[in-house]
Parts: sequence; structure tokens; C-alpha cells
Amino acid sequence: MRARHRATLGVLAIAIGAGGLAAVLAGQSPRAATQSAAVARTPWGEPDLNGIWQVGYVFTPLERPKELAAKAFLTDDEVTALERDHAQKFGGDGAGGRARAKRGTDDDVAGAYNQAFSKGGAHEKVIRTKRTSLIVDPPDGRIPPLTAEGETRAAALRRNAPNEFGPGGIADHPEQRRNDRCMGTTLPFIQGVSSGARRIVQSPGSVAIFMEDGHVGGAYRVIPVGKQPHLPSELRQYLGDSRGHWDGETLVVEVKNFSDKTNFQGSTENLTLVERYTRTGPDLLTLRITVEDASTFTRPWTIELPLTKLDEKANQIYESSCHEGNYALTSILAGARAMEREKKAGAATRTR
Repeated sequence: MRARHRATLGVLAIAIGAGGLAAVLAGQSPRAATQSAAVARTPWGEPDLNGIWQVGYVFTPLERPKELAAKAFLTDDEVTALERDHAQKFGGDGAGGRARAKRGTDDDVAGAYNQAFSKGGAHEKVIRTKRTSLIVDPPDGRIPPLTAEGETRAAALRRNAPNEFGPGGIADHPEQRRNDRCMGTTLPFIQGVSSGARRIVQSPGSVAIFMEDGHVGGAYRVIPVGKQPHLPSELRQYLGDSRGHWDGETLVVEVKNFSDKTNFQGSTENLTLVERYTRTGPDLLTLRITVEDASTFTRPWTIELPLTKLDEKANQIYESSCHEGNYALTSILAGARAMEREKKAGAATRTR
């Protein structure tokens, strides 16, 4: 799975101009997309959100790269170049002019995944947002400055950033390896490593959502829709407590009461999310997520996701299996201990 993730990220970090990272991809702005098209409705009259939906881009970074500054959208030429590069690198083993790397090398393993495991392939209908960031507010496409308390916590968390122990950070004990523990995805669910698919099932008075997040693991939500109050504040949950209501054609879901295990960009249990689901076309669901945590961020900020409806003939979401207790976790911890011993031995040699 890690090799697959590296392969994906290798394609996604594409330079534009003087080296700015590119963001993703393809077609019309969701707002402009198919507003004139008739939106399907449920038998009881609500906009129909049912279906299997997937992020409709190859890759858009959460934050706009600084080198793109005030550039909120890519040009048509930049989009075309990105799509061509993606097609060549993920066109199948050796396809698209891409020769297979030397057998047994890291590049060979990391590049061994074809379009079945990559976003934006020919098997998907891709919505072209042309956005350079998922963040649409603030206008600069960046996470707002942190509070003093948030900065203190962020400094403590940086030790768990990619470092000498690998792309996942420190490995002192298993609890620090969240993605290797199969704990399941959390909110906000932006994009999965290899899937990012979600199934939405509506019924009068409730909406159920299953989220598939690759090797991180999946998660289920059942959201009451109406006037039900939130749970008491002392009752905390890993996925928070969701309550929905309709605002015209938009399903609005407020999520609060997160546990202290949830951490999104340094947030605390004070995190509140407001999700807005709007069916903007036959195959398009626009999701806006406003993030607020006054103990972490100096202002609320908003993410926009264009969700594309997938072919539902088989009525399936394929699981990217997560195996807690597999060899990967044992090897990661053992490797970290070996590196510590090497470092200790090197220090002892230098002091002689």
C-alpha cells in the first residue's frame, strides 16, 4: 500500500511554470456545471443524493501552493499537460510510452499500479474544476493562521512528520502509527489514498454514508435529518455527532462532539464541521465543508469537493483491505529500533 501511495504522490507533485505544484483537474466549475439540468428527487420530494460518489479529480492539494499565489484556477493548457502526464504514468504497465523500471527496484514496485488504482483514469467520469486548492475560503487557498495554542500543539506534532523513520514519522510504539492500525477514516473525509469513494443512502428522516479510505479503513455514518438536538457535550465520538437539515436544495450537516482522538490539521475536540451537500447535476454532487475550531484556527475556513457519480450497475465499492497486525507494522517498528541502534553506535564511535 505504501508503494501505491508513493506512486500516486509521484504523479501528483507535478511542476507548473517555475516549479509550482499542480493541482487538479478537469472540466467545468461545479457551480457552472449543470445548474440548468433537472436534479433527480426522491419519492418523498428531496433532492436525490443516493449513489456511489468519488472525488472528481486526479489531485488537488488541500492548500494552494505558495508559488501559485493568487491563481485560483489553472489554464486549459496546464490542465491538458497534467492530464497527458497522468495518462502516460498511469496508462497501465508500460503503456503510454512509460517503460517498466528495472525489476525489483523501488521505482518498479511503486509504479506497478495501473488505472484501476489511480484517480482520473479512463474508467472514471472526471469533473474538471481546474482549482489549484481544495480550500476555497480564505481566497488565498491556504489554512488560516493558527492561534497561539494551536501553534504550541503544532510544534509538538511536527515530530510525527516525515523524518528519518520514514514517510509516516516516528515509530516509538504502535499507537503512533494511526494509518497502520486500521482505525478507520475520520472527518472531514476529503480523499482516500486509493479510492475516496462514498456511498450515500437516503430515507425519510435520515441519511447514511459509508466512506472508503483505502488502507486507512472505512467508516459508517447515520445522520438524523430534521430537528433532533445534538448529543450532550460530554458524549464524545471518533466521528463526532452529526445532525442534518435541509436548507432549500442543500442538505446541511453539522458535526460536533468529536473526541480527543480526532485531529484534522491540528484541531482539537472543539472542532465543528458544517457540510453542505448540493446536487448540481446528473452526475455531480458539490460538497462544501466549513472547518471551525477557535482553539486552533484564527478563523473558519472552507473546502469544496466535486463528487462524481460512479457506475452503479455492480452496486459495489471495492475495499482496499487494511490488515492490522500485518508484517508492515512489525517491520516499521523493528526498523526504527535498528536505526536507533545504528545511531547510538555511531555516536559511541565518535566519542572515542
